[in-house]
Formats: sequence, structure tokens, C-alpha cells
Amino acid sequence: MSSKKTIGFLVGGIMDEFTEPLCKGAIEEASGDDINIVFIPIKYINREMKDIPDLYEFQYQTTVSCIKSNNIDILIVSADNIGCLTTQENLYRFMDDLKALGIPIVLAASKIAGYPGVTFDNKSAIYDGMTYLVDELGLRNICMLTSLEHNADVAERYEAFQEMAEYYKLEIGPNSVVKTPLAFDDCKANCEKLLDLNPDVEAVICINDDNALGLYEVMEERGLVPGKDIMVMGFDNSLTGSMATPSLTTADADAKKLGAKTYTLAKRILDGWNGGELTVPTRFILRDSFGSFMDRKNVDKKILDKQYLDEYFNSIFYKFENNSKPEDFRIFLTYKALMNIIIDYVNDVEYSPERVSFIKTKTDEFFMMGALEYTDVDVLISYVDRVKAAVINRFDSYERKCQVYETFSTILKKVALTLRSDTMEYKLSMKSSMGSLKRLLEETLDFSQGGDENYITILNNLSSLGVNNAYLYMYEKPIIHRQDEIFNMPDHVLLKAAMTDGTKSIVPPSAQYIDTKHLFDNSFLTQEQYNMVLMPLYFRETLYGVILFDLNDAAFQNGDFLANQYATVARVINLL
Repeated sequence: MSSKKTIGFLVGGIMDEFTEPLCKGAIEEASGDDINIVFIPIKYINREMKDIPDLYEFQYQTTVSCIKSNNIDILIVSADNIGCLTTQENLYRFMDDLKALGIPIVLAASKIAGYPGVTFDNKSAIYDGMTYLVDELGLRNICMLTSLEHNADVAERYEAFQEMAEYYKLEIGPNSVVKTPLAFDDCKANCEKLLDLNPDVEAVICINDDNALGLYEVMEERGLVPGKDIMVMGFDNSLTGSMATPSLTTADADAKKLGAKTYTLAKRILDGWNGGELTVPTRFILRDSFGSFMDRKNVDKKILDKQYLDEYFNSIFYKFENNSKPEDFRIFLTYKALMNIIIDYVNDVEYSPERVSFIKTKTDEFFMMGALEYTDVDVLISYVDRVKAAVINRFDSYERKCQVYETFSTILKKVALTLRSDTMEYKLSMKSSMGSLKRLLEETLDFSQGGDENYITILNNLSSLGVNNAYLYMYEKPIIHRQDEIFNMPDHVLLKAAMTDGTKSIVPPSAQYIDTKHLFDNSFLTQEQYNMVLMPLYFRETLYGVILFDLNDAAFQNGDFLANQYATVARVINLL
């Protein structure tokens, strides 16, 4: 048995866009500590939105009953995430049930009275967005799409909107704020309502990116263009928002940093310190839904002024300050060197192929350092475009304008090639994962009879996905569990197969009985520090057990599919 402390981390779906960086932040922060983390995705508790099919995802909630005061030392709970489809009353009842276990609790990206935790500073980005709309663009008729669901994030974003409206003495009438569900598909009727009630609206602040993209669709149906007819701002800095046309102005809420800070707070409490409330700042991300940079008559005069290089770096590579390692400081130095070369190139008004080649070499060097990791690509591209426009405006000669255009097109091509490399790596990873799942299906269809030895196929599959530790806990008999029923975890489970530090084994029947309180700490588990995910194995209303395995990129990319396929294997073995 290990003497290590174990943190339980309750999250939504393991494949959620928000959950992955949240978990990775905690994992990276814990890398130097002798503390285990068990991530438990439970999807959405007590789903109240009956028009959204559950598809038996309620089975994920059964894994909560694996948590015991003697197998988890402290709980981190992403409460607003797992409670986003239920009422505030249901969420509070769920938290009370967790509290009754007698385990210290820390909240991640959630705020509930009586619990320590880490939240986003939701207001700062809204302040900056509205300041830009009023001071830079001169707009006054600003509306908001806020949420029907109540949580701390929603409340703070709405408060920030009201505070800025009061500060600028904007006329906010009863129709200026419309409440809507958070999800993209459910908000469109309310987007219609907002536009109908406010025909002269100039800008809309949306509670999240999904609402903003729902508004995009409604605007398109009416022949309106975001960033031209109405300015639109979202919140969350989602990938879909950055890829939308026009790209969506939003707020970046760094889930990775929040995960790291939440882990640090939990560790502090484990060490005997008092908890408290901490915040992670958000950042305003300016994109084309607030008007294209290239449409502005006066391109930023400061952009070719050397004294403002630090300011621009901090704005473009906004993740650098919080996430960079000391050795990455050379990225900042290379950026300044590159921009100094470009500015000198312009001010000297001398063109030579050698100087352009040197700029391209420095550009290569800059992106090879991993600079894109610290920026929003759309913001970077906009910046390069603005520098290009500023440089072109310095020259009257058509030939010189063409030379500048060619130089900066090369820089943009470097960005595209870097992105393409990352995308290809992701596609190859996905192709490998799909191949592994296909082989698992073929092996399962080849079973001729039941037996514990067949469980090794699951471990083989996980091994091919880069997992080194995995533990297959089965119930003695399959358990029928229907929605809204209370689930009680059996006192013990059967450990059918184990993979520890890469070594796979079928556990003999005499050693299979594992008390539930030792689910995360028994003689079969690795003695090294681990970060694992606990997934339920179920087919519709039938539960077969749970599987505990290393949380790696394959799990983030395929977690739900893996659990479904492994449940199919368990079901076939049980039937045979």
C-alpha cells in the first residue's frame, strides 16, 4: 500500500474543451509532488433540461459513489461545469452530499459560499471589451445576452456589464438584456428576441462563445454581418470562436492556469493551511467581430515604434507571462530582435535580397522556438497584417509595396506551416487511436468463450494508446441502474486485470476481491506518482464495473469512446 495522498478531481466530460486544459494544469503543477490525482468525469448531474437526450450519460454519476473518506484525502470539484444543466438547488444538494463524506473540498471555476476555491476574474475582460466599444468605436447602444442558468461566472459577467453601462452612462432599458440557455442550439430564439426588441443595437456582449455563435447564425439569416453591422463579443476563447468568420472577439479564460492554481490550493490545505478564494485573470481578445483592423483608416502608428515592442508582445503572446518556463525567455528576445530588424529595414528605406532573407531566417528561428504556443493565432495574424499595412504605407513605390507584401506573405506562410504541422500530428494521433479501437473490436468478435483471460484485450488496447497503468474493476454481477435511482457502490469489486508500469497480468481469482476503499490504493497499483481517470463501464441501464487508467492525450481525445468500447468487451465476456 502507498502512503501517498490522493486528490479526487470531479469534472464534466473528459473530452470537454474546458476540462482538458483544466486537468493538464493540475497534472503539470503536481509533477514534482508525491501526490496522486484521480480524475472522475461525471458529465452533468441531475439534468433538468429534458429536451436534451441523456443517452444514458447519467451512468457517469455512479462513479461518485467510489469516493470514500478513506480513499480520497481532498476533493476538487468543477461544480459549475458538472452542474450546468441542473438547477442551483440541485447543485447545492449535490455539494451537501459530498460534504457529508467528511472530505475537504476545493472548488474549481465555481463559487459557492462556505467552500474555498479558485475562480476566473470574469469582470476584467468585460470591462476591457466595453471600454473598446465605447472609447475606440464610439458605440452607445450595447445589449447583452446573459444566461438563464445561475452560477458565479454568469453573475459576475452580468455585473461587469451593468457596472460599465453605469460608468459610461449608457441607456440600458428593460429590453437591453435577454436571458437565454447557454448552449448554441438552444439560444437562437432568444437571439431573435434580442434583435427584434433592439433594432438599433450596435453591439452585443454574450455570456459565452456558444451564444455569440448562435447570434452569428441569426444575424446571417437577417443579412447582418458581425463586426460590420453589429459588434459581437463572446467569452471563453473557444476554438470554434477563433475559427468563425469573422473571428470572434472574446475573453480568454486560461483553464490550464486555473487547474494549476486549484491544485496548489488543494495541496496547501492538505499541508494544514487554511483555504481561501483565489482568482485567475481573464484577458480581452480583440478579433474581427469588433471590426477588422484593416478597415480602420488610421493603422496603429505605434506599431513600428520600438518603445512599444514590449507592450505588443504582452498583448499578442498573452499566455507567455503565466505559462512560460525560464528557458523560453529567448522567445521574447528573438521577437524583439526580429521586430527591430523589420523596423530598421523600413526606416532605412533600403531594400536588398540579403536583408529580406535575414528577416525570413529570423522568422523561422522565432516560430521554431514554439512561439505559437503562447498566442491566439488569429490575434498573431491580425498583428502581422497590421505591421504589413503600416510598412506598406511608408512607401509610395509600387515595386517597394510588392516587396513588402512578399516578405510578410512569407511570415504568414510560416504561421500556416507551423499550424499544419500541429494539425497533422493530431490527425496521425487520431488515426492511430481509431486503428487501436478497430483492432479491439476485431479481437472481441473473435472471442469464443468467456473467461478472465479475455480482459487482457482491454489492457493491450490501452497499452497501444500509450497507457502504462490500468486497472479493470468489475462488479460480481452486472447491476441494473435506471435514471434518477440512487446508486450504492458495492463494498467490494473484482480486479480482473491489471497493468502496472507497463506489465500486464490477469489477476487470479483468489486475489481479485478489492475493498472499495482501496480502489485507488492497493498492492496491484503502481507505487509511482500517478494521474488517472476513472470511467464507468456500462451498456444502457446495465453497469459492469469501472476502469482506472493513466490520463494521457489519448484519453482526452477518445475517453468516452474508450469507455464505451471497453464496456462492450465486458458485456461480451459476461454474455459468453
